[in-house]
Amino acid sequence: MDRRRFIELASAAGTGIAFAGCVGSEGTEDTEDDESEPDAETSEQPSGDDEGDRPEPEGGDGRPYTQYDLDVHDERENGGHPVWIDRNERLYGRSGARVLVSDDWWETTETLYSFEEEGTKEEYVKMVLVPDSGRIIAATGGRGDVGGKIHLIDEDLGGAETLYQFDYGRMSNEFGHATHEDIVVISTYALSDFEANRHANEVILSTDGGRSFEKVLEPELVTEDAANHHIHDVEYDPYAERIWVAVGDHGNSQIYWSDDLGDSWEELDERGAVTMITQIAAFRDCVAFGTDGVPEGIIRWARDGPNDEPDGVDDLVRPHVQIETDPDDDVMELYARRRWHIREDDGRELCLMPFGYSTMHDTAEDSVLLASVDGDEWYELHRTETRDILLSNVMGPLSMDGDRRTLVADSFQAGGYQIDASVPDFWN
Repeated sequence: MDRRRFIELASAAGTGIAFAGCVGSEGTEDTEDDESEPDAETSEQPSGDDEGDRPEPEGGDGRPYTQYDLDVHDERENGGHPVWIDRNERLYGRSGARVLVSDDWWETTETLYSFEEEGTKEEYVKMVLVPDSGRIIAATGGRGDVGGKIHLIDEDLGGAETLYQFDYGRMSNEFGHATHEDIVVISTYALSDFEANRHANEVILSTDGGRSFEKVLEPELVTEDAANHHIHDVEYDPYAERIWVAVGDHGNSQIYWSDDLGDSWEELDERGAVTMITQIAAFRDCVAFGTDGVPEGIIRWARDGPNDEPDGVDDLVRPHVQIETDPDDDVMELYARRRWHIREDDGRELCLMPFGYSTMHDTAEDSVLLASVDGDEWYELHRTETRDILLSNVMGPLSMDGDRRTLVADSFQAGGYQIDASVPDFWN
């Protein structure tokens, strides 16, 4: 997409969809989970057919609107973890060394591919991506001293080619990946080993739909007076033809961008001046950043056009939208996790972004799903209020029209909890 598309999107016709999804923190080791019976639940949903029937807005003034909820069809805990959906509504997931697939929104699953040495954590599947090319990209391993691998599964499912191996760390299912047409951006994630000078700080890029990858960024360590030096998230911005990268933690924090597919990079500000970010969502008129700290919510940079660039951290409004948490607790309770962003050819777009509680905070328990069609106004569509569920990514909908079906999942803990729902048309 060239930069003129930034202006043409408002009048273009068609139904094509471009996907971007990505998310994380350290969690429990993967386990082979037993399937459990689904537990059905249905919630009331505003019809939206008559403007006069719509509920009065609640929220605003720096808070998410709350008058719309997901139309929940089913909540269940099935074996394995769903992590991706392709444009044909096929869900992909992981369980141990196996790549799982489902054609019925994770009610049932089957093994698509199993890596060698099944049962060893070196071959455990961490993430599955299927960009518009239809190629199946699987990430495995990456715990301990051995870096994770990026594989391309053969079309006949008879084998897999290792395309890239990180020096340290692994691909996360919670953040650190984005796709758009033939562009695939992936980063590595792990806790730093400062004594061994090992950091999960690589960003790799594919411009051929996942057929090959090359490293395009490896930020230098600035300080060991921080929890980590690693990549938090990446985004491909089709309006500016730009790659965004968020790095943490604290004194090592930075936002980078590149307008030439990683040949050169710009930095937002001095390292450490940037709030920790774990999600980047590029909208036509702004870029929204999901936070990894207090106050929890959305930071926003408004842009005047595709060639615009932020001029320092003061250009970012923080917080633009703040999620309600315990007002008496100044410790981070939840942070942004793997978003799902669709961009219609007629100029409309929709982004869903979950915020899950921090496992480092013993009393935190909420998971929240935010949604926006412009990066400015955000709606809180769901809140779990239980530590038994840690929402960490969202898959679908594939379009803003039709049934707008989505699956919001816990693909981080051992449980594998899923919420099957429809997204309300809160934008009409």
